Amino acid sequence: MNPEELLSALSINLANRRAQEILEAGMGVQAVVLATVDGFPVASSLAGNGDAGRIAALASSIASIGSVATQEAGLGRCINLVLNTDQGFAVVRQFVLERVELVLILVADGSSLLAQVMYQANQFAKGMAQS
Repeated sequence: MNPEELLSALSINLANRRAQEILEAGMGVQAVVLATVDGFPVASSLAGNGDAGRIAALASSIASIGSVATQEAGLGRCINLVLNTDQGFAVVRQFVLERVELVLILVADGSSLLAQVMYQANQFAKGMAQS
């Protein structure tokens, strides 16, 4: 199903605006993509030649694996995951908006601070829920 059929235009516009603000904040974030749990991009802001569709699909897969792992371990619902690499990291944050399960991914380079990026992901989710 098309994201525009699931979420209001106001929510999609707000998500795009917030994604752009995070990218422009100068924290080393290279991509911000909000996706449905089945991997379709809802909103995004990318530095360079990133592909929001591919990033959305990857975020969805990562979130799915995280959810299964936390449920199997008896830890409850998965809220976020962090993928650390030798050149940066990605933060994947799951939340519900307008009864739609969504996945947010922020991809950051090595100059970023994990705590700042996680904070931005959490603020994004909270801000969307309050709109």
